[in-house]
Amino acid sequence: MQASEIITQDAHQHGVDPSGVLNFVHQRIQSGKGSILQHGDSILLITHLDQGDAEVHLYTVESPLALVKSLKNFLHILQQTPIQRIYGKADNPGILKMLEMIGLSVQHSDRPEYNWMADIKG
Repeated sequence: MQASEIITQDAHQHGVDPSGVLNFVHQRIQSGKGSILQHGDSILLITHLDQGDAEVHLYTVESPLALVKSLKNFLHILQQTPIQRIYGKADNPGILKMLEMIGLSVQHSDRPEYNWMADIKG
């Protein structure tokens, strides 16, 4: 699937307007602060915050088993970058459990605009 198709289907699954989500992703990329990674039918939007910190958004239409593989791939790629810590706003505790399954120590965020954070290099 193409990235836009994955994002659109993910938005529909969460009851969100796909055009708004696609616009959000597009704005992040066009600003030069955001980039996307794709593995399988999952997309990770990465927005650079401060030096070493990044905000991440996951869009997926994968089964849990396939998603774990995609998350492992994303983590491997992120570990090759200067990013030290990732932040997010997960409304699905299952995603946080998957992050822990792939070896991340997910903690309560030290930034009020996010509800979790994880150091990706250890």
